[in-house]
Amino acid sequence: MKRTRLTAPLMFGLLPWLAACSLTPSYQMPDAKLPSYWETVKEGTAQVADTRWWLSYHSDELDQLMQQALAANHDLAAAVSRIEQARASLRSARSVLLPSAGLSASASHDRRRADDVTTTSEDSQAGVSIAYELDLWGANRAAAAAADATLAASRYSRDSVALVLQAEVASTYFQLLSLRDRLVIAQRNLDAAQELMRLVQVRFDNGAATALDVAQQRTTLLGIQAQIPSLQQSVNETRHALAVLLGQVPQGFDVVGASLAELNLPTIDPGQPSALLLRRPDIRMAEAQLMAANADIGAARAALLPSLDLSASATATGLISGGSATVASLAASLAQTIFSGGRLRAQVALTEATRQTLAETYAQTVLTGLQEVEDSLSLLDTSLERTDLLAQTAEQAREAYRLARVRYDAGAIDLLTLLDSQRTQLSAEDTLVQAQLTQINATAQLVKALGGGWSDAVSG
Repeated sequence: MKRTRLTAPLMFGLLPWLAACSLTPSYQMPDAKLPSYWETVKEGTAQVADTRWWLSYHSDELDQLMQQALAANHDLAAAVSRIEQARASLRSARSVLLPSAGLSASASHDRRRADDVTTTSEDSQAGVSIAYELDLWGANRAAAAAADATLAASRYSRDSVALVLQAEVASTYFQLLSLRDRLVIAQRNLDAAQELMRLVQVRFDNGAATALDVAQQRTTLLGIQAQIPSLQQSVNETRHALAVLLGQVPQGFDVVGASLAELNLPTIDPGQPSALLLRRPDIRMAEAQLMAANADIGAARAALLPSLDLSASATATGLISGGSATVASLAASLAQTIFSGGRLRAQVALTEATRQTLAETYAQTVLTGLQEVEDSLSLLDTSLERTDLLAQTAEQAREAYRLARVRYDAGAIDLLTLLDSQRTQLSAEDTLVQAQLTQINATAQLVKALGGGWSDAVSG
């Protein structure tokens, strides 16, 4: 008892200092080595600042589709549920930092009969106990910090899934509209081919055309007809894919949009490359995972050192019988693992290697983000130029076909030359629509690469 009285004050005097210890290494953000500029940036571009970036296409239907997807997509719902899992894990990790308390109560009634003598006895007791693990080396605080960073990572993961979903909805919607444009072009050219087929047949009947002319035009006509079922199949598949993105069954789903011409082509300012670290949720997620791994090192290191548990309890007996006695106790226990076959040190090495792995993952994620932005900027720049040239090509092809038709009617050229002009027109118009799709998709991919919409405060 004398020894206890001497050591207890010393031990409790050291508790504040011991509780302040932490073996978690200081977190340092990896050097991302960001460039100071983007290679391909057009002057005079406007910035997409609204987080609902798809509104810049001026399509009410696209906005409705986005809202449906964000509300009902199953992949996004799964990402949200992972946030709840991480939040529960954080509450569990934080609970260890607080004392635990328990209550107990019991009562018994004993009746005995011996030698015609009946005796009864009653016993009752109630107790309260409190236990607390003193966080000597910051292991529990490190575990809570790791859980907090994991929760942040799950939120950024949700944001990343939402951003990918938004880009896929936009791209799929654009694809559907472009396919409908291509169907219109194919049907228009089919009508022209049918009209020419009738003309060739009349000329053949009058002896002004040959059987070869009839066969050639019929071949062209059938070729155009064969394109329509293929395009219609692509329309159906794209429509079904869009329904699934919206969390709906594909049967009966459709959109009212009919053409890419209904959409506005936005212009986008990419800002500074350094802003990418704050804009892109995958980069933020990679950093949060790195912070969690850094905290795990502290918890693993602390497991090598002694642990101290404090407990206190009080029990009252004889409550029912009227007479009561109270017993109280206070205890402290110190535990230290002497031999574990190297498991604890291996765990430290594992957490340190995990942190290094995630540091490299973070650096690679930043590089990938830079590449995606540069690729999207380049694609947008080249697609603008290509679309303009193809628009001129299509216009010239239509004019060439018109002139060829006039000359054929006048007998100045043969049917083969006219058919060649017809095929050139069809190809030029179809290629133009595909280029327009690439152009408008490039804007959506650029917004995705930049991390979605953002506020002016983050735009850099």
